[in-house]
Amino acid sequence: MLTRRGIRVKVMQVLYMLLQDPAWGDKQAEQLLHNNIRQTYRAYLYVLQLLSRLSMQVDDENDRRKSKYIPTDEDRDFNIVFFNNPCTEYLRTSETLRKEWKREGLSTTDEDELLPSIYNELKLFPPYAAYIASTEHTIKEHRDLLRAICKQFLPQNEAFDQFMEDMIPTWSDDEQVVLAKVDETLRKLPPESFKEQELYQAEVGVEERDFAKTLLMKCLEDQGRFDQMIEAKLKNWELDRVSLLDRILMKMALTEFLHIPTIPLKVTINEYLEISKLYSTPKSREFINGILDNLMIELKKEGSIVKTGRGLIE
Repeated sequence: MLTRRGIRVKVMQVLYMLLQDPAWGDKQAEQLLHNNIRQTYRAYLYVLQLLSRLSMQVDDENDRRKSKYIPTDEDRDFNIVFFNNPCTEYLRTSETLRKEWKREGLSTTDEDELLPSIYNELKLFPPYAAYIASTEHTIKEHRDLLRAICKQFLPQNEAFDQFMEDMIPTWSDDEQVVLAKVDETLRKLPPESFKEQELYQAEVGVEERDFAKTLLMKCLEDQGRFDQMIEAKLKNWELDRVSLLDRILMKMALTEFLHIPTIPLKVTINEYLEISKLYSTPKSREFINGILDNLMIELKKEGSIVKTGRGLIE
């Protein structure tokens, strides 16, 4: 699910915590990274769970309407098409999905206080209102409604956003990639039984986990050396005047220069410049670019950088 940039951000977040508390050991650092990456997958599962429980709100409202002493015509004609939607039905009944929720410790009552609020706002969402105006829909229409909820409704819903921030500390960083992955899953619903397992192949693969671990551990191992290298390139500045975040980004780039031979130098530099635009100060991009360019030239002259693979040797 996570791109390389997403993994870099996860490592950056962990390094920011670790470098403020030297008491962390290597095993603790690895576990912290594992947990941070895992949060993205848990967020993905939370969104799928929320969609299933929103459909259950329809059934609950229908029960309340039908149990009135004197139900109105509107109560009797209440449309439960969203509850009967084959895609939401799948989300409610999938044993595979239920096991994933249980494995990740997702409670089925976490959203209880917020669900009615989210549901009431959903009823005002134009695509939803248009959908429940009819009882007959194609599978594409069933699917498209869920995708519209995911892509248009949820990102604008404050109650949903608050819930996700409470449950997933990294939600502000993960939201875009998680909702994109949920949308990818929704496009495949309801799945043929033999393809069900493919829906949840959203966890980080072995290659990406290895990249994350190498980036973190080598950066920690060489951080003292990297500080000296960075400080040597500062003009009339002491290292302490450089923000911790900028130092972390430069150290991570140096780690990729020296310890990850399959990533081109320019790709590494561009990635950290883009991350600095999102997380650091407006002037950081130019500053980081200048330092990394100088260090790259110096390390290449020394023969310290070894890149392997076609197109990687510059």
